[in-house]
Amino acid sequence: MKRVSFIFVLLALMPSVFSQKTRMSPALMSLVEAERAFARTSVEKGVRESFLEFFAEDGINFQPHPVKTRAAILQRPAPATRPPIVLNWEPAYADISNAGDLGYTTGPYTLTDTSKKNPTRYGFFFSIWKKQSDGNWKVVLDLGIDTPDHSQRSFALQAAPRVRLMKGKTKAGPTGANPLSEVEKEFLVQAKAGELAQTYLNFLDQNARIHRFGSFPFTERNAIRTYLLSKPGVMTWETIGTDVARSNDLGYTYGSYEMKSTTSRPEKGYYVRVWKLNRFGEWKIVLDTLEPLPPEGSK
Repeated sequence: MKRVSFIFVLLALMPSVFSQKTRMSPALMSLVEAERAFARTSVEKGVRESFLEFFAEDGINFQPHPVKTRAAILQRPAPATRPPIVLNWEPAYADISNAGDLGYTTGPYTLTDTSKKNPTRYGFFFSIWKKQSDGNWKVVLDLGIDTPDHSQRSFALQAAPRVRLMKGKTKAGPTGANPLSEVEKEFLVQAKAGELAQTYLNFLDQNARIHRFGSFPFTERNAIRTYLLSKPGVMTWETIGTDVARSNDLGYTYGSYEMKSTTSRPEKGYYVRVWKLNRFGEWKIVLDTLEPLPPEGSK
């Protein structure tokens, strides 16, 4: 869901000014428009109805553990009256596979409680979309972060850079195969053997985004380096799910992780990574986000 489950808390985004001048392919623009339609439906009909309409049957979010979103919604009766909240958001960054069947969007959201009982909450959503057999885009995974107040900031819509393989380079693995399980294993091996921050930097794409709770997304290489170096420790993880586009150039993985830090208490939770093939034919992380679980013993 856009950071948090509707079961626990619901969010809303105040309108911002977004650039419409970003040059996008028709396929990528269709993905952006699907995200915007999702947001409009949320505002007009509410979170429950919009999530039922735009999530795939097997689409998941984290509550805080991964669940099939539609099934989780339908297990609970619809409320007699609409909750006094409005959830709205706007895509600010988007990417799509060359096959046009898999993509992701991210951007700012805010929570407005129309009853005025709770303060506005702010964050960045992150959704992975997959084109269904009927040609419609549906959300297959959703995980966001809380951020500081962004009501006075604007976020220009950006398209991820297109990648063209260098001459003589080939795609990793045959079309239709899923190479990311092996890529994740190699990432984990190196993370265990070396320094975590440097290992991350070795696997990150030059246009990578790091999403962490309590901060705006880190998108500049130096900012990412500074952040990672400020979080020394050992991180291990186990992959739960993975999928790759038909064009074998964009995919994602998600799973559970454990972080043992030298500066703070141990942390457990879930991760999601988007991987993209770079011009050299190497898989690199273009977006990495974590969903920490509440500390054990906390309420």
